[in-house]
Amino acid sequence: MDGEMDPEITSLFMDFLMWEPVDLMLMKKRLESAPPLDGNPRPKKVFLLLSIKAKILSGNISEEILDHLEMIERIDRSQCLRITDSMNQAYCAVALECTAKYLAVNWDGNSRYLDAVNRIWRGRIANLEKSKASKLVTTDELRSRRDQVEAAIEDEEVANVLIATNSLNEAIRMIKVYLKEAQALMGISSLERECELFLERECESRFPVVEAE
Repeated sequence: MDGEMDPEITSLFMDFLMWEPVDLMLMKKRLESAPPLDGNPRPKKVFLLLSIKAKILSGNISEEILDHLEMIERIDRSQCLRITDSMNQAYCAVALECTAKYLAVNWDGNSRYLDAVNRIWRGRIANLEKSKASKLVTTDELRSRRDQVEAAIEDEEVANVLIATNSLNEAIRMIKVYLKEAQALMGISSLERECELFLERECESRFPVVEAE
């Protein structure tokens, strides 16, 4: 049985996973066994990004991704970081997929679709709008999609348009775009940074700079 990893080592390891292609099962195993990551916002953000990455690799687009994106936004705002267009687009695409997927089952009297509309658009998103605490729900695209999912409740033609939309592939595509941009904005991994610092210290100790007299 694996021993519990030190939080600092876990942070470095997860940061490394974010930048390197790894086996999905290994990623899931380490995410599930990771200790709480308190304090430094970077490992928290990496943990959330890795969780999203693991979900899309398994083709699992769920409302938990919306939770993760909202938490990442709070972290970014606390660090005075800009909320990117790709993050807004990913959030909208996931919200749409988590709703539209129920239309493919049955349009007429589809209680699961109506439940999703109530839960995601009339609940989660409406509450975020009222709180004015999130930029994720302020885009024209999201407002347009909300009108569409609302109209699909009563209008079969609108519902058929949503059914024909490949919302799953679009959600996966937009999440990948966001993850790539988030990774680029975060810079090199903590593990790489630690290696660079180690090499710098080694060079300084072996080849000390001699000041001219």
